[in-house]
Amino acid sequence: MNIKPEDLFEGEKVILSKNSNLIVTPKEFGLKKFAYDDLLWTVGMKNKEALGGKIHLTNYRLVFISHSLNRLTGKTSIFLPTIKDVKDSSFQLTKKITVETYTSKVDFVIWGIDKVIKSIQEQQSDLNPSDIEKIRQLTISNPEKSSDGLKSWNALNTVNNVLLIGRKGEEVMNIVSNPLGALGSIFIKELLDKTIAEKWQKEFE
Repeated sequence: MNIKPEDLFEGEKVILSKNSNLIVTPKEFGLKKFAYDDLLWTVGMKNKEALGGKIHLTNYRLVFISHSLNRLTGKTSIFLPTIKDVKDSSFQLTKKITVETYTSKVDFVIWGIDKVIKSIQEQQSDLNPSDIEKIRQLTISNPEKSSDGLKSWNALNTVNNVLLIGRKGEEVMNIVSNPLGALGSIFIKELLDKTIAEKWQKEFE
């Protein structure tokens, strides 16, 4: 669950790390329904499942790394420039944030919400156009640092494939074996695909 030095990009540093759960919808990854799904509505998680792990905020991205006891394991990254909004979406006793990009929404169960949101916003505000271009180039050169299932030796071809596909996880699974890698590929597409990037890049011009 801890992020290793070799998982970081050049110039990247960890700002904070928190135990967290990534909320997924099992059917999106070809999994059977959670055993106690009929009770999950009571905590705002009907038809959903929480993957335990840690979320790491860096000066480039949010990185979620799951622990080995989950049905789905691996890591995925959401790049700071592409984040449109982060809000407190807690439901009853479940403390939760929703991270919204221009193509996706991801929920994390996490404590210390105010500090997490403030820290994300601060790191976003520190970014400039040259930082964003650096993040893009580092991601193209080292996609495996962003998500599992993206091999560095095939980096350029993998990134090209990601840019050619649609936005649904099942399409990405044709080139990425790990479901969290598939999710990460969608976020890479959002960072690199000009037709998507035009929407968020205006904020940094």
